[in-house]
Amino acid sequence: MTFGQRIKKLRRDADMTQERLAEALCISPQAVSRWETDAAMPDISLLPAICHLFDVSADTLLGINGERKEQQIREISQNSYSFSSRGYYEDARRILEDGLRQFPNAEQLTCDLMYISYWQATRREEVTGDEKDDFRRQAIALGERLLESCTKDHIRHSAIQILCFAYRDIGEEEKARELARSMPNMSVSQEMLLPDLLDGTDGYQAQHNLVFNLVQFLGNQLGGAMNYKLDTGEWAYTNEEIAVLREKRIAFYELFFEDGDFGFYHTKLSDCHTAQAKHYAGLGDRERVLSHLTRAAEHAIKFTVEFNENATHTSLAFRGQTYGVFSTSNRDNDALQLLKEMEKPRYDFVREEKVFLSIKERLEKHAGFWNVKQ
Repeated sequence: MTFGQRIKKLRRDADMTQERLAEALCISPQAVSRWETDAAMPDISLLPAICHLFDVSADTLLGINGERKEQQIREISQNSYSFSSRGYYEDARRILEDGLRQFPNAEQLTCDLMYISYWQATRREEVTGDEKDDFRRQAIALGERLLESCTKDHIRHSAIQILCFAYRDIGEEEKARELARSMPNMSVSQEMLLPDLLDGTDGYQAQHNLVFNLVQFLGNQLGGAMNYKLDTGEWAYTNEEIAVLREKRIAFYELFFEDGDFGFYHTKLSDCHTAQAKHYAGLGDRERVLSHLTRAAEHAIKFTVEFNENATHTSLAFRGQTYGVFSTSNRDNDALQLLKEMEKPRYDFVREEKVFLSIKERLEKHAGFWNVKQ
C-alpha cells in the first residue's frame, strides 16, 4: 500500500472528506488530493498533526512494519555478533555500520558498535596507538549518546559498563566511579531475584543459572585478578602466592565439574595451567612446567575440538544446563594460542624434552582460527 492509499484509507475510516482533512491541517483540498494520488508528499512538519488526527503512529502512517523492523535489527545484531564473538571485529563493524545507515536510531546496533569500538581499542594488537584513541573516543561518544536518549535499562547498563572502562583508560577515574556507583548492586540483579520468585522447573533453572554465574564470577577473580598494588606501594600478593591462588581456582572448577564436563571452562582451565607454566618457567622448574603444559594442552584441545553449545552438563550442580555460547577476542583457537605461547624463549630449557615435543605435536593437529558461527 502506498502512502497515498494509506492516507485515503485513514480518512475514509474516519468518515472524513478531503475538504475536512484539509481544513484541520490548514492546507488546500487540492494538496490532500495530490497526496492520495501519490503525486506529492506532505511536508514533514505535518506528520505529527496527521498522526494525532488519525490516532496512529508515524510508523503506521509511513508504512513501516514495526515488528519487521525489530526483527531486521535483531538479525543484524546477531550477524555482527557471529563475527565479533570470534575476534573478527572489522567484519562485525561493517555489518553494524551498514545496519545503522538503514536504521540510524537503532539503539541495539549503537550499543553493539560501542562494544566493538572499545574492544578494538583494547584487544587488537595490530591497531596503532592513534587508531586505539579514535576507537576509544568513538566508544565514549556512542555510550554517552545512549545515556542521553535511551530508556531501555539493559542497553543503558551495557553503555555504563563500557563507559566505566573507557573513562578509566583515558584518566577520567572519577567519572568512571560515579557511573559504577549508579548501577544496582549484585543483590538486586535478576539472577539473584528470580530463584525466589519462580516455582517448579523455572525456579530450578533460575537457581542453576545463579550458581553457574557465581561460579564464573568467583573463578574469574581467583588468581592474578586479586593482586592490587597497595597504598604502601607493595603488591597484595607475591608471585608465589598468586600461583597458589591459581591452584585454588583450578581446584574450584574441578570441584563443581566432578564429571569432567567442563564445557566453556575448558578454556578457563587451559588459561590457568598456561599461567602456571609461565610462572614455573621463570623459576626453571622443569617438572611443573611440563605438567602444566600437558594439562593446558588437554583442556585447549577439548575446547577447540569438542565444545558444543547445545551439549548439557552432567555434573550435579549444573545437571541438564546447556553449555551455551562463548565469545572470544582472539581469532586464534585455544590450541593455536597455546602453541604460540610455547614458542616463547622462556621454554627454551625444556624445548627438546620428549614431553614438550609431544604436546607440540598434538596441538599442531588442531591449531587454527575460530570459524565464524553463522
